[in-house]
Amino acid sequence: MACHEPLSHPDFCSIPWVINFSKTKAEEPRTTFVNPFDGCFFEGRLPMIEGKQCLRCFGDWLLVFYDGTQECFLVNITSCSKISLPPLLHPIDSLGTCALSSPTPPNCTVMFACSRDGRFVLHCRPGDQEWTKHDIDFQDDREDFVGTIFGSKGKMYVNTTYNGQCVIINTTSDSCVEKMGVADPDTCPLYHPCASFWVESDGDIFLVRFYLHSYQGLGVTNIDIHRMDTSNYVWRRVENIGGATFFLGRNCVAVSSLAAGTKANCIYLLLWSCDGMRLYSIRLDDWTMSFSLLPAFTEDLQNLSSCEDIWSKTYWAIPQRFRQEPTKYLGGSSSEFRRSILSMEDEEQLASLWSGLPVELIELLVPKLSFVDYYHIRAVCKGWNLIGRSIQHAKIHPMLMSVYGRSGNLCRLFDPMVEKQYIAKDIMLSDGNWQTLHFSKCGWVLLTKGKRCICAVNPFSREVFKLPKMRHHLFNGIAFSSAPKCPDFVVLAIHKDPWQDSVDVMLWRDGDKRWTNYELPCDTPFSMTTNNPVFFDNEFYFLGVHGNLGVFNPDEVTWRVLDKPERVRDGAHDYGDRYCYLVEFKGDLIAIFRPYDASPIEMFKLDRSDMSWTKVLRLDDAVLFLDNWNAIIRSSLEYGCCNRIYLPFVDYKEAEDQRVSVFYDLEDGKYKPELYGVTEPINCIWVEPNFNGHL
Repeated sequence: MACHEPLSHPDFCSIPWVINFSKTKAEEPRTTFVNPFDGCFFEGRLPMIEGKQCLRCFGDWLLVFYDGTQECFLVNITSCSKISLPPLLHPIDSLGTCALSSPTPPNCTVMFACSRDGRFVLHCRPGDQEWTKHDIDFQDDREDFVGTIFGSKGKMYVNTTYNGQCVIINTTSDSCVEKMGVADPDTCPLYHPCASFWVESDGDIFLVRFYLHSYQGLGVTNIDIHRMDTSNYVWRRVENIGGATFFLGRNCVAVSSLAAGTKANCIYLLLWSCDGMRLYSIRLDDWTMSFSLLPAFTEDLQNLSSCEDIWSKTYWAIPQRFRQEPTKYLGGSSSEFRRSILSMEDEEQLASLWSGLPVELIELLVPKLSFVDYYHIRAVCKGWNLIGRSIQHAKIHPMLMSVYGRSGNLCRLFDPMVEKQYIAKDIMLSDGNWQTLHFSKCGWVLLTKGKRCICAVNPFSREVFKLPKMRHHLFNGIAFSSAPKCPDFVVLAIHKDPWQDSVDVMLWRDGDKRWTNYELPCDTPFSMTTNNPVFFDNEFYFLGVHGNLGVFNPDEVTWRVLDKPERVRDGAHDYGDRYCYLVEFKGDLIAIFRPYDASPIEMFKLDRSDMSWTKVLRLDDAVLFLDNWNAIIRSSLEYGCCNRIYLPFVDYKEAEDQRVSVFYDLEDGKYKPELYGVTEPINCIWVEPNFNGHL
């Protein structure tokens, strides 16, 4: 399909598209258009940009440069309208990234932010005869423009490297720089790898950050969203984006869901991963996400330069009219979220109809109930909440727990065995600080809040065990030895980068008024995984990325890397290319390596007689539960199934309102159902129900 005229594909002006400027093996110019919602794609030529370089895509406008003549222009891919700009005389490889001050050419300013051969910005407006250059004095030689740049209400926002701060540039002002140093909000946990995206939505500026499990840009585990308060240029955390839909990637576009026909309060993210180009769908109503692969991008994934070429030339192409309807940010929750709250309030009103039944009669039903149903019964009224002595007879399984709602005031529990979900209100701490779930044991969940706060919460008995504030939330893994309130209760957090010859330890014992910090030598190379340790034989064992073991002794406050077992994954990247877990089962340590894609899961058991790893192909007497940080293993006799590894996903069939467990079947080495397209609760963890907080 040649584009001498406006694009004629029947759906091009009716939905958002993913567009890729690449080349075939024969080096013939081509453009690939992908429908992100069904994966269908078509390829065609765009003669107006052939032989030229597309520098950026802004909605349905392209900024194009021709090296032969230094010609620079804007062109609309739907109408083929062209807006000429002054020749670009600066070397293009030194110009960095670019942006428009508004999404409606020609009423805009085009600007480049440059860090090579000095730090400066170039800008012009359509009709100008030449580009205007402004040098930027950072007053710190370590600062550079990092590449993120976008415009809003005539101003340009450019991110910097060293302090992660933003420079605000007003090209209509003689001084140019309006504000120097708008700091990014702190990440939580501190310095955790994340991908950041800035987007303008109906005049509001949003920062969306996706937390990654690996520094290789793999495994989205959490998300936070901030909106800039432009009255004093500070970020405020928000929990929804109202009637907007965000499309994030190499370029970022916000649209009105009403105008575009897309789902409101939803984010679509393009992210290159180990298995190709992923399209993440994040639903902020219930704080869940899923991802699929875009089949159009099937290049050799082992060819790094090819992957980088595809990613650098892939953009969202979105018709301008989708941005015309107002998309105002909503301070409250969405209608769907409000309906869920109302339904719970209605249930509370109905409780009085059941409260007259004697508790003794209800207890006779407990052995026949799943734990989710048991939990529902306890929530009916205060009298039924006293049911407790029969809890051991209820069918209790590890449950996938996640928090969402206003600062985490809703707790979602999913039972994978009976495939039922329970939502409880206000059973977690929710004082305005968002909670991150890290570790669970004995029915207790260890969570952090804000910059330094940490506590253990039992969501079933509703007990809270507060710990002293930490120095910071910087750790690879965190765990405790036994249930809170036990005399031997010890909490350990540890951090180590691959290049460090030491480990940073934060230790707290029952009765301490503050955390004790240690820096212990580590002379043996050890790349620590981003997963939690296991408390075994009165010591904390840590799994290395390559399969070796590190051990911390809390009594002697010592750290050592074991000579054996030897590495089983020598080729692994030092910063990790898997979810890695260590569990103890019947006196044995088992290491699990779960890929970021749909490749097989590997397991090894430690033979303690000669301290060597033995590959495990089956779990005939056990069942595993894995989330992004934690692992629980239990006897298969308790659950009536074996050779299964339950994962932190749910296959939600919206039409039937049905939820199906997702697991890896060791019998045939397959994920059931397939991983792509299933739902993952954001910020989730497996936890074992326990109504007795002391056990």
